[in-house]
Amino acid sequence: MEFTKQNEEFVRLYAKAEGRLRRYVGALVPVTSDVDDILQETAIALMRKFDQYDVTQPFFNWACRFALYEVMQHRKRAKTRGRHFSEEVVESIAAEYQQHQQLSDLRKAALSVCLRKLKSQDRKLVELRYFSEETVESLATRIEEPTAKLYRSLARIRYLLANCVRRSLAASEGAS
Repeated sequence: MEFTKQNEEFVRLYAKAEGRLRRYVGALVPVTSDVDDILQETAIALMRKFDQYDVTQPFFNWACRFALYEVMQHRKRAKTRGRHFSEEVVESIAAEYQQHQQLSDLRKAALSVCLRKLKSQDRKLVELRYFSEETVESLATRIEEPTAKLYRSLARIRYLLANCVRRSLAASEGAS
């Protein structure tokens, strides 16, 4: 089988979205063992239809439509087992999940902007603490700061970031 540029792009996009897609399907299906089967069928369907994917749209949202279809197909097959949510519940969860995901994306974007607004020293401290595996204690030792002072600094920065994100979300709500 020849691996084309289109195949490569599909694999990149699917790999990036797979964790979120797993959580989405997991929210719609009460039996954890069924999630893998549904994801496999979803991946096959996505690959078959990838030439119809509109690259200007988020891949995850496109993939969710396929996953929801596969969940519904799975429900039809599983009816005899009697372990499924009603169709209304599945549709309600799917709609709420999409809204939650959109809000999560907005929060991530706002946090990214707010991080850039921090003083460089505060931003560096956030990067050292949250973008590495380092503990507060080892970081305090490394930068030669008392642990209690570092905890207070991080709490102050988290407070600033939380307020900035809230303001940003409120402003974007007002604009829409």
